Amino acid sequence: MEIRINGKRAMLKKGTSFEYVAENRLFSGSDGYTLSITFPLRHCRENLDIFGHINRMDVIAGKVIFDCEIRDRNFYKFGSITITEINDAEVKTQFLEGRSEQNFDKTFDKVYINELDLGSPPTTSKSAITPLNAWQPSHANPVCVALPWVNDYSGNIQNKAEHIVDDALQNRSHYEWSGDTTGLSWQPYLIYITKKICEAVGYTPDFSKWEQSEEYKYLLICNTLPFAWYMPGFANALPHWTVEEYFEKLELFLGGEFDFDHRGKRISFAFTQATLAEKQPVMLENIIDEHSTEVKVEEENCGYSEQKNLVYKDCDHEMWKFYSCDWFIKGWQNRVVRYKSMMELLQANKGYATWKGQHGRNNRIDKLLYAEDCDAYFVIRAVSRQIQVEMRAGRIYVYYIYKCRLQPVNLFGGRIVNDNEDADSQEIEFVPAWIDDTEEKYGRVLFLSFSAYDEDNNTTSEDDSDHPFMQTHTVSSLAAGEKDKKAEYYDRIYVGFWDGSQSTQGKLPRPWVEDIEVMDDWSNFSYLHFSLRINNGQQNRRRIIHNIEPKMKTTFKFLADTIPDVRAVFYIKGKKYLCEKITATFTERGMSQLLKGVFYPIVD
Repeated sequence: MEIRINGKRAMLKKGTSFEYVAENRLFSGSDGYTLSITFPLRHCRENLDIFGHINRMDVIAGKVIFDCEIRDRNFYKFGSITITEINDAEVKTQFLEGRSEQNFDKTFDKVYINELDLGSPPTTSKSAITPLNAWQPSHANPVCVALPWVNDYSGNIQNKAEHIVDDALQNRSHYEWSGDTTGLSWQPYLIYITKKICEAVGYTPDFSKWEQSEEYKYLLICNTLPFAWYMPGFANALPHWTVEEYFEKLELFLGGEFDFDHRGKRISFAFTQATLAEKQPVMLENIIDEHSTEVKVEEENCGYSEQKNLVYKDCDHEMWKFYSCDWFIKGWQNRVVRYKSMMELLQANKGYATWKGQHGRNNRIDKLLYAEDCDAYFVIRAVSRQIQVEMRAGRIYVYYIYKCRLQPVNLFGGRIVNDNEDADSQEIEFVPAWIDDTEEKYGRVLFLSFSAYDEDNNTTSEDDSDHPFMQTHTVSSLAAGEKDKKAEYYDRIYVGFWDGSQSTQGKLPRPWVEDIEVMDDWSNFSYLHFSLRINNGQQNRRRIIHNIEPKMKTTFKFLADTIPDVRAVFYIKGKKYLCEKITATFTERGMSQLLKGVFYPIVD
């Protein structure tokens, strides 16, 4: 066996041994690492040449990290080695590889994304660009668009445009900016901002696998601030997350993995499902019978990320009660009307596109509707009304006619694996944007609700919400204090889908969040070619890849010349298992062929 540190061969302490642990990052978030490796220093010229003297200032000050390679026949790992303890006789170290090394490195734990220079839109002047051009992304490299949105505090539509009919017979029309649109505010694309974050910290992104996804390439960050504030920089509307937090949260949202090469200053991305699909299964045959299995029924959670409930972080906007309501779906199961198909549901209920306000025991307007083919629930929601006056038998009758929308509900409910109250959950903080109705002329658009820079010193009251007393960004930063108060306008990132191909039909454009679009007259519907859902089983990248029996922790000892890929599916004695970790013992002579692995049965 050979260990090279900073390119130089290191000498192990005689009679020493250490364990190398290969972990499945779906369980621990780590890859490979060793327990303590001891190197002699006294009278060992080779190691002194590597580690130097124990009174070095960097040893006293904190972490000391070296590049390290471990080679032994079929085993090769390259990573970092860090000093854990040192004296004049010997030095104790730990080797870290892959995600373990990445977790140890704290390069980005004090760098905040809303304090970086992430660029600005091409213009904020409405005279410099037409609405259609402002709404059309660059398909080769989408950067930003200026879609209309409603400021929830004022109720005003930002980036508002008017639909002008040029020739009704030939169906020709165009859009012009409204007179009350004084300037433009823009929404950047998620992949663009992520690349800019990489560049701002001096790293080169490799997001080719993300770019190949037509679905996720056009994810739009909807966070933006009013033009009147004149804070066009994209970073100003982002949460106060560190770069490290940003990538951790983004991994959870995308269902992928960002790998950091701190030496080469590169950041790469891959979707977890695609990565695991490429793994070849492993057949474990040389099981040591006398140590074959140790099966325990574990009460505690095994740590497997796929066994945790996955939910979007709660939002306080008006549509969230429709977006995510697992409690409602569970409590109303005895009032569900079920249909085999979405078309069957529409045909049976299209008469409710308008409603006179009647209720009744068997009235489907008061039921929860379910379409099996799209695995979605709906409610009939009144969105506007008109007064109706009728003369009957010499009497005047006044009533309302309601226009109703077939509203999907719980599309963004959680991926619930365990419905116990104390079950572990992970929160996604990239959440579906708020899309809601405005007046009939403009249709449904994006709504945004943002806080003051520091909630404890909020200068916006109900009386002055249209024209809040604004401060410069530097003064706001100073007033927020030393990170013990809010230093952000948004505490999460609102997302939608926009590739510019949707027909506006005379209304204002909006990013898409719901992947089921029902026509206004309820005559038909369409599926959109993207999804932010995490609760529909087989139709999204967040579906559970491998179900396991988490309480059946099984230990196998086996013989092998190398450590198998812990992320593969294992076949052991005719059954499928998912591996948590494999431990190998190393001595001066190399790796022992006797390995120990911890596994959980896969449930088909």
